[in-house]
Amino acid sequence: MSTSSVRFAFRRFWQSETGPKTVHFWAPTLKWGLVFAGFSDMKRPVEKISGAQNLSLLSTALIWTRWSFVIKPRNILLASVNSFLCLTAGYQLGRIANYRIRNGDSVSQLCSYILSGADESKKEITTGR
Repeated sequence: MSTSSVRFAFRRFWQSETGPKTVHFWAPTLKWGLVFAGFSDMKRPVEKISGAQNLSLLSTALIWTRWSFVIKPRNILLASVNSFLCLTAGYQLGRIANYRIRNGDSVSQLCSYILSGADESKKEITTGR
């Protein structure tokens, strides 16, 4: 590749509708931090992972992935980061569900735990109810 073609490619990227002079570039670029945090949580013990937080990450990732294809200009960078965020949050929710069901929770207890973050069995022990 010649120097002039590299310069042309960089200029085209720099002046693009989704290039580094726009929020269409920087918002998804910085959002990769959430994906990396999700990857680092894979080493964290399951009982220390927030179900409500991962459910909200999954929900927002699904919404923004869809939105990135609807907006003009289409933002593939935004779609990619949100797809990875969806996969990461979904994996964490799967870990939580697997752990809770293996330890005797019913599906309704699991849903309650993920939505509220409260562990009903621990509440009964600590409050005496």
